[in-house]
Amino acid sequence: MLDLRDPAGSLLRVVAGLDDFRAQALVAPLVVNSGRTVLRTNAVQRAPVAPAQVHRLGHVVLETTSFQQSLDWYQHNLGLIVSDFLFFPGQRHRGPTMAFIRCDRGATPSDHHTLAMTLGPRNRYVHSAYQVADLDAIAAGGRYLAKQGHRHAWGIGRHIQGSQIFDYWRDPDRFMVEHFTDGDLFDTSIEAGWAPMTASGLSQWGPPVTRDFLDATPSPELVRELVHTLRDGGNEFDLRRLVGLLKVATS
Repeated sequence: MLDLRDPAGSLLRVVAGLDDFRAQALVAPLVVNSGRTVLRTNAVQRAPVAPAQVHRLGHVVLETTSFQQSLDWYQHNLGLIVSDFLFFPGQRHRGPTMAFIRCDRGATPSDHHTLAMTLGPRNRYVHSAYQVADLDAIAAGGRYLAKQGHRHAWGIGRHIQGSQIFDYWRDPDRFMVEHFTDGDLFDTSIEAGWAPMTASGLSQWGPPVTRDFLDATPSPELVRELVHTLRDGGNEFDLRRLVGLLKVATS
């Protein structure tokens, strides 16, 4: 086991020689009738309102004030490759400000992103995402979370980068988590895409993105961190980047 710090100061633990444990039995996706394909007859569909069974951790999203330096670090040290780049509106000439990064497994497809990083005024965890069986598991699991007092942050919808059907929640400590299903898998024959970063471009369908998801509500702590970052000439988040980020929230 090796503990490392990336350029933004985030702790990364690299582990080799893990023990394999017998996998738990997974709840299978519901059998559904689709168009003229009929797989279910003489049986009703009743997804239980219960905790969504997590199949695995899918990805983690980080915000960093040193985006390009951190991206280079993860690519150089872990061999990760980029699936999609996003850039602030009107600032493509200044380079990307978000990257969806996947594991390089050669001809074996891997998740569209295992790590996503975005340029911002803070160095922080944004959210982690957990794969569940299907849309019903997302929806019924969400109803269960609501009954337990968790706060809904955004969803249900389908992302553009990665194509996942998603639903976002905040736990009692305000950490944001995502349930997802039906994500893209790429091998190394797929080159990185480019697109502007916009609020409306975060999903193909679903409700409008919320301020809670964007974490766009001003707070004294956010203002302090923003002022500190703008005064620090050693990072990549400057006043022009701030203007670009503000455009994202309204585009």
